[in-house]
Amino acid sequence: MKLKKRMTFDEMARHLIENTGRVANRVTVGRYARKLGYTVYKPMINRKIQHCYLNEAIQDETENVEQKPMEAI
Repeated sequence: MKLKKRMTFDEMARHLIENTGRVANRVTVGRYARKLGYTVYKPMINRKIQHCYLNEAIQDETENVEQKPMEAI
């Protein structure tokens, strides 16, 4: 699995298991995310707190696309 700018807890847990073989729980996934440079972001969506991890140093593919200026008509 490829690292992204914003990853959910389940995605980060899957990445942890694939690369280290450790048991994924809330503590080990959080430590692993911090080791990789992620910060915790816990938004409330539909009255439930969702655990997400953000890394501002990683650019998504959508951010790499440059917009060309419109030519004058």
